Amino acid sequence: MEQYTDLETKTKTKDNNGIFMNRFSEALERINNIDWSISGSVDVPSNMALIQEYIRRAALLITSYDLKSPYPFFKASHAIGHDVDLDLTEKCPELAKLTNSFMKGTCEAYLEWVFLIDSGNEIALKFNDLYEPLIRLIERGGTVRRRHGDIIAGGYVFPLANADYMSKQKPIDISDEGLTAWVNQ
Repeated sequence: MEQYTDLETKTKTKDNNGIFMNRFSEALERINNIDWSISGSVDVPSNMALIQEYIRRAALLITSYDLKSPYPFFKASHAIGHDVDLDLTEKCPELAKLTNSFMKGTCEAYLEWVFLIDSGNEIALKFNDLYEPLIRLIERGGTVRRRHGDIIAGGYVFPLANADYMSKQKPIDISDEGLTAWVNQ
């Protein structure tokens, strides 16, 4: 397994003040801006659309590279053979306090993945938006539960299908407009 410890920056964008930021810095800021006081308290139907889209993306990654990984929730950086040690305790102090392992693990997996993107990892670059649906879910106060092989979110129960099947599903538009349309279908 390759190990990364420094925060090398290769992918930079300008913020509103004209300051260059890498995607990892933007991702840290995004996680630090989550209102954890509402986490897990918003159970709206569009949460299921976000979960299904993440599962589809995870399935595409798993089937494209024949990965042996716990499906569907996993640290993609580990699945592709990278051990990313980011020491997030100081960078994201609220993460250390989280007791919800799904939310904490998802945020850590997202930050590790974005770090690989900034490092120029080809697989991470190809699947750069892998965790976007789950991060949006967490930002909106949503969560996910599992029961007997089913995934429960937004008042819906979704039987977890195999990765091959899910990788062939059509993408779900997870923009605000797309989520509204998904609920109204």
